[in-house]
Amino acid sequence: MLNYRNTLFLFILLILTLIIGGLFFVISPWYFIGTVLVLITLFTLGSIRITMGFYLVSHCSGDRSRKEVAITFDDGPNRIITPLVLDVLKEQGIKTGFFVIGSKVMGNPELIRRMDQEGHVIGGHSFSHLFFFDLLSTRKMKEELTQTRDMIRQVTGRRTKLFRPPYGVTNPALARAVRSLGLLSIGWSLKSRDTAIDDLDLLVRRLKKKVKPGDLILFHDTQEIVPEVLSRFIQYLQEEGFEIIRPDHLLKIEAYEEE
Repeated sequence: MLNYRNTLFLFILLILTLIIGGLFFVISPWYFIGTVLVLITLFTLGSIRITMGFYLVSHCSGDRSRKEVAITFDDGPNRIITPLVLDVLKEQGIKTGFFVIGSKVMGNPELIRRMDQEGHVIGGHSFSHLFFFDLLSTRKMKEELTQTRDMIRQVTGRRTKLFRPPYGVTNPALARAVRSLGLLSIGWSLKSRDTAIDDLDLLVRRLKKKVKPGDLILFHDTQEIVPEVLSRFIQYLQEEGFEIIRPDHLLKIEAYEEE
C-alpha cells in the first residue's frame, strides 16, 4: 500500500543505496535529483488527493456492486441556501450528510437542529476553514476540530465522529490530529463542481454522466445553483434506480459516539 510511511522508508532506503553505491561506482547526481523530485511529487499528490489515503485513510465510497449513493454538503450552514436545500431533501424524503464549519454553527443553531431533526447526519469541517488551514500545527488543528465537534454537540446533543478535511487536503499534522481525537475522515468519490460551474444544465449533465454505484457525492450548501441542481439530480437518480442513503450507511460506519 502506497502511503506516507512506506514511501518515506523506501526513499531513505533508495538514497542510502545510492550513497553506498557511490563509494564503488560513479553515480550521476541526476539519480539523486530524480529521486527527490519523485518523492516531492508523491507527497504533493498524496496531500491533494484524499482518495489516495496517503497520509490519512479516508472513507470515500461505498460498495460499488450496489446501486446506492450518498449525498453530502460542505461549508454550511448558510442562512439562505441551506434552508432551500433542506426543503428539497424533505420534499424528496432524502437523508444526507452535512459537514459544517464551526464558526457558522452557533450563529445558525436552528439550521443545525433542523438537519438533525430531519434525519441528516452532521460532521465537522474545521472551525475556521482557513485557506492556510493545512499549515497549522497539530495542536491548533485539534483545537479547531474539538471546538466544532463540541458546538455540534451543544446544539444536537450528539457527539459526531465524522470529519471532512477542508479542501480535501491532508498532511501528517492533520493525520495526527484526527487520529488522536478518534475521528473518521470522510472524503468523496464524485465532486459536483458546484463551486466552479455556474451553468445549471452543464452541471446536471456532468453529474448524470459521472455518477456510479457506491459514489459519495460532494455538494456545497453555499451555492445558489445547488437547490435546483439537487432537485433535478435526485429525480434522475431515482429514475435510474439508484437508492440514495445517508453517507454513514453507505460507508457502513458509526457517525456518533455512544453517550
